[in-house]
Amino acid sequence: MPSWKDNAIDASVDELESAKNTAVALIGDNIGNSTLNLFYTDSLEEAEKGIRKLNEFSNKSWILSAMLLYTIIYNKQLYEQSGMRWDEYSANAKKRLGMHKRDISEQLSAARFFIKYHSMLEKAGYDLSGSNRKLARAELAIKLSGDVKKVIKHIVSDTWYEFKEWYSSYNTNVNLPAPTEYKRDDIEIKKSKVYIKGLEAVSISDSIPEQDRQRIEEYIRKIFEAMKQGYEPAIVPVYDKKEASVLPRLRDKYRQGK
Repeated sequence: MPSWKDNAIDASVDELESAKNTAVALIGDNIGNSTLNLFYTDSLEEAEKGIRKLNEFSNKSWILSAMLLYTIIYNKQLYEQSGMRWDEYSANAKKRLGMHKRDISEQLSAARFFIKYHSMLEKAGYDLSGSNRKLARAELAIKLSGDVKKVIKHIVSDTWYEFKEWYSSYNTNVNLPAPTEYKRDDIEIKKSKVYIKGLEAVSISDSIPEQDRQRIEEYIRKIFEAMKQGYEPAIVPVYDKKEASVLPRLRDKYRQGK
């Protein structure tokens, strides 16, 4: 993702005004006092509706916060009134704005993207109540894919995880071969069975429910497949398969840095 050190975009006053008007229009409803009345409701349905509305409003107003940070504090260099350079100001963002330095970087990137492409987003039917992380990663997605129209299409139609999977697919994976001395020719994998030197390595009770049994067998196969190829298997608790799919990219990023 482009960092806060990147140059400001070359946007005219009219473009900035247009972007601000678009953001306000996309935000829409004002929650007003009607939300406060929800504290006196005895209806689950009304309470849930209010929470959804508040969450949507929070997501929508995020882009206004990003644009204020970018156009007023950063672009107009008002941060200098604090007596700090930008890097010092952003490092103190937690105290001054209640934001981490990474949040600052994400909001600047999202604001740059929104100002530049808000018209295309609006025409494509983008809904600001969606994930803010898609806007925060849009510049990175353009850099990786090289196609603004595709990025906007995926921002509009994808969930956050789908969008991340899509733009991450443009990364070049680093596939380093495992050291040959660690390869295991004595490991044999046959369907749900694993053998070492002809002996069954793992036995699973037939009393285990079928669904659990299948998952365990899958995990065992993956462990021994890694060992057979000379790799060190690692077990990392994750929420689901989508989160697990991120781990190989983190591994490849680590390898690139070595």
